[in-house]
Amino acid sequence: MNQNANVPVEVIGDEEVAMLHEGIGLILSRWTAMRAAVENGWGGKNSQAKAENTISQIFDHFTLSKDPMDYDRLVDILENGLNELNTEADDGSPEEVTESLLDLYQECCVGNFQMVEKLRATKVKAKASVVKVANGNDEDDEESDDDEDTSMNDDQTTDMMVDASENSSNRKPEAMPVDEPVADDGWTVVPSRKNKGKKN
Repeated sequence: MNQNANVPVEVIGDEEVAMLHEGIGLILSRWTAMRAAVENGWGGKNSQAKAENTISQIFDHFTLSKDPMDYDRLVDILENGLNELNTEADDGSPEEVTESLLDLYQECCVGNFQMVEKLRATKVKAKASVVKVANGNDEDDEESDDDEDTSMNDDQTTDMMVDASENSSNRKPEAMPVDEPVADDGWTVVPSRKNKGKKN
């Protein structure tokens, strides 16, 4: 199938569409920023559902948009998804994840599933600078911090949540001065700051 990579996804087969959807989930499930937000319940008790909604929005973009290769739109979807989880990534990972998603789309459009197969076989491993941001709704967050039942257990994590491209593992995480203990996976939960502005 030697068609142009920009071919609309609706003209490719069911297998390609299914692999595209699976690949999107695998990429986002390895994106450290989103994974940390879900595992720590930074978006409240429905953090996992919010992350899954981001996957759906990306899939809809590729399958319904007139311009599925719109890089800026994909970055916006990813950043909005993090905002829903009260999280910011200061490591450029939204752009890296966007590039991976575009590569995935192009490969699936021509029936190439090597990227999906590689993602299936790759263990989650990445470091990123992730900051939990205040949104005035910290009651749910405090509740889920005390209650380990945050709707996200280890089994669910393998299906859903996230590792930016491996390039991010070469970056040093930004130092965050906090008193909170470091979680087992190396993440530090940053306390909310009411006057904290967005970082560029």
